[in-house]
Amino acid sequence: MIQKLKQTLVSDHNLKELLTGSSITFVLKVLGMILSYLVVILISTRYGAEGVGLYSLSLKTLTSISVFCALGFNVSVLRYVGQFNLNAQANHYLRKIFKYFIQLTFPVTVIMSLLIFILSEHIALKVFGNENYIKALKLIAFGLPFFTLNLINVEFIRGLKLLKVSEFLRSANIYLVIGVVMLISFLNYNELNSVYALVIAVVVTFCFSISFIIFKLSSLNSSIMRAESFTRKDFLKTSIPMMVTTVSSLILAFSGLFFLEAYDSTATVGVYNVCVMLSQMVSLPLTVVNTISAPKFSELYWNDKYESLKRVLRQSSKLIFWISIVVALILIMFSGFILRIFGEEFVLGKEILWILVLGQIINAITGSVGIFLNMTGHQKVLKNIILFTVILVVLSYYFLIPVYGMLGAALVSVFGIAVLNIVSAFYVYKKLNYVTFYIPFLKV
Repeated sequence: MIQKLKQTLVSDHNLKELLTGSSITFVLKVLGMILSYLVVILISTRYGAEGVGLYSLSLKTLTSISVFCALGFNVSVLRYVGQFNLNAQANHYLRKIFKYFIQLTFPVTVIMSLLIFILSEHIALKVFGNENYIKALKLIAFGLPFFTLNLINVEFIRGLKLLKVSEFLRSANIYLVIGVVMLISFLNYNELNSVYALVIAVVVTFCFSISFIIFKLSSLNSSIMRAESFTRKDFLKTSIPMMVTTVSSLILAFSGLFFLEAYDSTATVGVYNVCVMLSQMVSLPLTVVNTISAPKFSELYWNDKYESLKRVLRQSSKLIFWISIVVALILIMFSGFILRIFGEEFVLGKEILWILVLGQIINAITGSVGIFLNMTGHQKVLKNIILFTVILVVLSYYFLIPVYGMLGAALVSVFGIAVLNIVSAFYVYKKLNYVTFYIPFLKV
């Protein structure tokens, strides 16, 4: 069996790249997850569920706004770097891509930062109903430009297939810095300590990523170019639908927390966020494989290697499914014990965790469908599907969360995941003749 596996890896370069890359990414992703949980445990130990809620909403707010400011470049830069990386004139294209996203993103994120800073008091009192968010929003405004540009930097590095660097900066570095700052903390702002630590970590991570890219680009040889075939307009045309898709994805992922804050309490937000974080362990294999497969999808599709692409899709879907099922079973069986690590008050979310795990199983079964559509030029189709899903989900949150609280948020979350992934997978299967999903014993 071992000899057969070796022969398969030797003969199938794409599978070898998928498995070796996945193993590296998996280790770094797990490290990042562990660090993120340790940070939450540290915050919950010092400040309880309310402190976790303040930190969680600050992080989610920063993430959501930064994705809007990124204008979709955090996705399109991955596609274009993957597409041009093997081009004979790659050095020219990579420099151009880097220049485009800096020129287009920086003014937008600075303007947004100023607006958040000026309106921080109004947003904190009118939207969140909590004066602690005044200072938190001002801190978020300061960190926003760094977070946004780092978001794109990491994907640029990922497109170059420098997975160790990109994954460390994406998954581990921020939480590592947050933990160190809080452990040796000279800060004395109570619950806001975690938000200060978050902003410091964002700035440090940005400095690492931008320094690495500048060094990498400076090492490329310059060349005399023929007529340019890739313009700023092309970049924007591809990126804007991706921005809509990514912002919509974040609305699906985070809007439940904001509705809970509006209709319930910050402590409830803290408990629910921990359940969300734990349930996402089920889709960790999907996230890991997507990290490797996204530039691979772009490379194979745009170089007309369609049969290789189908094979990679099948291999990645099977890998995602089996690992995800094992993780899901462990979470369900030991849910009470795992939640108790964060504190007794978090055990109330046991049933919520079960429901959220179900949603992540659906996510795993349908495979890398969203990334596949974005990397193969079908970003507008994904945009339309996700916008339809967002409308359904936000309306459902509005009606169910005031009545059912966390239970309503969890049920709506699963509903949104099911609609988005099943409709997308069906479109890819029927219209594009590719199979992203995997169900055992079902031959397609």
